[in-house]
Amino acid sequence: MAQIKTKARALDMLGRQQIAGIPTALSELFKNAHDAYADNVEVDYIRKRNLLILRDDGLGMTRDEFEERWLTIGTDSKFVDENSIALPATNISKAPRPVMGEKGIGRLSIAAIGPQVLVLTRAKRVNELSPLVVSFINWTLFSLPALDLSDIDIPLIEIKNNAMLTNEQFLNLLSQAKENVKSLSNKISQDKINAVIHQIDSFEFNPEVWYRNLKAFDSKVDEQLKSDGITTNRKLYLDNDGFGTHFVISPVDEILNEEIEDNSTTKSATDRASRLEKALLGFTNTMDKDNKPPIVARFRDHTTDGSIVDRISESIFFTPSEFKQSDHHIKGSFNEFGQFTGKVTIYGEEEKEYVLSWPEGLNKPVSCGHFKINLAVIMGTARESKLPNVLWQEIYQKTSRIGGLYLYRDGIRVLPYGDSDFDFLRIEQRRSKSAKDAFFSFRRMLGSVELTKENNYALHEKAGREGFIENKAYKQFKSILENFLIQTARDFFNEKGDLSDQFVQIRSRHQEAYDLLKKRENLTSTKKKRLQDQLEVFFNRYDNDFWDIRIANLSEKIDYKFDNFDIKFDSVDDFIFEVQESLSNEIKPLISSLHITFPSGVGFAKKITDLCDMYTVKKEIIESNINELKIKTEKRLVDFEDKFGNRTGMRRRFSDSIDTQTEYQQKQLNAVYSKANKVLEELDGWAKSEISKNRAIAKESLEQVKHDFSSVSFNEKSTDELYELKASLEGKITETANMVLERVEHISEQIQTIREGNEQNSISGNKLTEILESEYEHLKEVNDQNAEMVHLGMAIGIIHHEFSGNVLGIRRALTEMQPWANKNEKLNVIYQNIRSGFEHLEGYLKVFTPLTRRLTRKKVTITGKAVSDFVNSVFWDRLANEKIRLEVTDQFLEQSIIGFTSTIYPAIINLIDNSIFWLGKASGEKIITLDATSTGFIIKDSGPGIPTIDNDNVFEFAFSRKAGGRGMGLYVVRKTLEDEGFEVSLAPYNPNEGACFTITPKLEKDLIDAEV
Repeated sequence: MAQIKTKARALDMLGRQQIAGIPTALSELFKNAHDAYADNVEVDYIRKRNLLILRDDGLGMTRDEFEERWLTIGTDSKFVDENSIALPATNISKAPRPVMGEKGIGRLSIAAIGPQVLVLTRAKRVNELSPLVVSFINWTLFSLPALDLSDIDIPLIEIKNNAMLTNEQFLNLLSQAKENVKSLSNKISQDKINAVIHQIDSFEFNPEVWYRNLKAFDSKVDEQLKSDGITTNRKLYLDNDGFGTHFVISPVDEILNEEIEDNSTTKSATDRASRLEKALLGFTNTMDKDNKPPIVARFRDHTTDGSIVDRISESIFFTPSEFKQSDHHIKGSFNEFGQFTGKVTIYGEEEKEYVLSWPEGLNKPVSCGHFKINLAVIMGTARESKLPNVLWQEIYQKTSRIGGLYLYRDGIRVLPYGDSDFDFLRIEQRRSKSAKDAFFSFRRMLGSVELTKENNYALHEKAGREGFIENKAYKQFKSILENFLIQTARDFFNEKGDLSDQFVQIRSRHQEAYDLLKKRENLTSTKKKRLQDQLEVFFNRYDNDFWDIRIANLSEKIDYKFDNFDIKFDSVDDFIFEVQESLSNEIKPLISSLHITFPSGVGFAKKITDLCDMYTVKKEIIESNINELKIKTEKRLVDFEDKFGNRTGMRRRFSDSIDTQTEYQQKQLNAVYSKANKVLEELDGWAKSEISKNRAIAKESLEQVKHDFSSVSFNEKSTDELYELKASLEGKITETANMVLERVEHISEQIQTIREGNEQNSISGNKLTEILESEYEHLKEVNDQNAEMVHLGMAIGIIHHEFSGNVLGIRRALTEMQPWANKNEKLNVIYQNIRSGFEHLEGYLKVFTPLTRRLTRKKVTITGKAVSDFVNSVFWDRLANEKIRLEVTDQFLEQSIIGFTSTIYPAIINLIDNSIFWLGKASGEKIITLDATSTGFIIKDSGPGIPTIDNDNVFEFAFSRKAGGRGMGLYVVRKTLEDEGFEVSLAPYNPNEGACFTITPKLEKDLIDAEV
């Protein structure tokens, strides 16, 4: 008799060669974690070390289970049979989980990720923890043709007493593996032995170091998840009370980098997802708020530049809020005959019951079984969507990358369904043929089809996890869904659909509203830009003393004329005429240069509104100066007239002046009258043209109906056909009439709106629009600010936590390193550089010190001396590098205020940080001066200063003149100081001085106001 022998390469053929790629292999390992009742399965891919660590917090394996199940090929442990071994352990405290990884290829798929794996697993059974089981496997051996399975020994050890694997134990495992390879010299060549041994030696992994680092990293992840509002109980360690299974794989196949970066560097954010994302995103269905995923899968990419990128996590896939916000929703189930019953919601309106038959069913039960669907759709353009443009952009970018209809069996995704490259329902194929009829597209869908093993047992997955086997059940399943997508698109989203009235009407309304808003946005943006440019010109002139210089020059010119008048040689009348003409000719262009036209019916954001208010104030000051010169000159002329002239000449000149002013004003009025008449004529012409055009349309349509009616032979048509014709022609008449009526009514309403600014209704449509639009702009700004401040607060909390947890550790490590550095000159150089850099960094970290005391803080006396010392400790290095001199006056050192250090210190630090930045761009002597008022502190510099146009803006949120600046610093300074009873103010612009800020208690300002 003969026996079938098994070569070692059979494992390679069944595993690595059957797996579509690394993403599929990871999916298989995720499913194994699910079967082990894990709550979390997480991957950390450390590129620098070419290392991939996969950890789960499942039930783990005992030594017997590891050998009987994990190391046994074709195990029957997941099937119920009288001759099979016992079923895997379950967690009775959780809902039963259907087995996902029943083909036994999960463990073999590891070879697709990398040729070597360190397995660590620790079992929890009821309330007892087993010893830690550790094994090392080199998959390369299983690809060598000459070896039988029995030739390969797998080193394995147990670690008791709740301890973790030590580096010595790990190195011993590798030694055992190498000894086994060396013993195969009678079967494989020495070159192959050397190659495998070299590969084993390349497995650089110190378990003591890595697991210490992973625990610290897990703590950070928990903090981040907590700050994101996600509650979790992650215990991804194996010592103490930890349990689960970990795989450490190295070296990782370089193809993984391509799988991750499929499009991240060469394509835009709206392009399709990478292969890794396509396979692993949505491993569990997180888009349905009613669905509680049995397990959460995460993949973190530790890039070569030190950053950590979440490739797979809850927030990367579709969230319940994104699903809910979508434009349309279809939810329901297909029964055992393939018939759909459910509800459809169009544009968030009232749900409609919807029943759809499957014509191929023939009233016979389907093999695929009954299943559910939950589908959301967003419109392909912002003008058709109910979502605000920004929100639509965010969701549409996501659907463009990972949109689709995902299949889940018992809550776990079935690959490759949901991947846009696998168009098994021919969604994109139909759309490419007729976009008008084929409404659905991957780029606008997010949804799920829910299957179960119990109900859909006839849908069998292929061995390589490349979808379902194309049996009768699959073909029926596919046909049911295709029919569903075709018919719902035809019923609800086609202009001629039986149930599409609501969709067509609301879409038309959204399109019209969007187009009007877009048109208005284009119109108002031009006006806003023009106004902003005019304001910038005004304030640039103001800061450069444009008007003051010209007023002074004119005053000097007039003084010169008076001083050089000689009655003997000059005519009194000619002199007065010359002075008046000179005054008039030069004042008119000055006044004209002050004028800015504010567009009517346009609302502005707070920044422009504040600038307009400031412009009005500054303009009145300049006009007052001009009028002062004018009045002064007129009075001098009166005195001159009394001295050298007579009243008759004065009367004549006054009369001429009044005539001149009248003529000038009349010209301006005529220009306005002419402009108004021109606008009125254009309006009249437009209204008449539109009315005439619509009248022509109505007449032409009615004549066409009469022509069609006259061209019909009554003898050749049946009675039903004639009645249908009558209804059709009457319908055309009604449709045309309604369209023309609506258009003409709209014209009338537009004209009527213009009349709304009369005495009975003093608020015109334009004015009302302006008020509402300004309010909207302000609210939008506040909303954006609040969102930014939330992120800022979270960032500060995280930074504080990280700093406080690591600074002591770094300082301790430096202390331990010092004796070594003292004995090694080269090491000492490195040590000194590290220490210097750390001390420099620690100086900056002191800025956060006051913030850490906010919860238990109390008001204290803050002296100028203490502030000065604090500033020096933070900025000494930067001040030296930038060659900036810090001058501290005696008044500052002697000054003291009562307040919170967590308020005053960061405010001063922020102001000085800004001064350093701008002084870095200045020439000449660079000085920062700390001075004091009677009750507060002064921080000033010798930099370029802050122009008048930015006098108030510098304290506004998101305003910054720095390249790439976020504009938060001074906003936060003012807000925190105001909350604590202080005020920060900026001195008026002076071209000969830099910026000068004052921090004072509000009481000081109140006293000054009272004195005034």
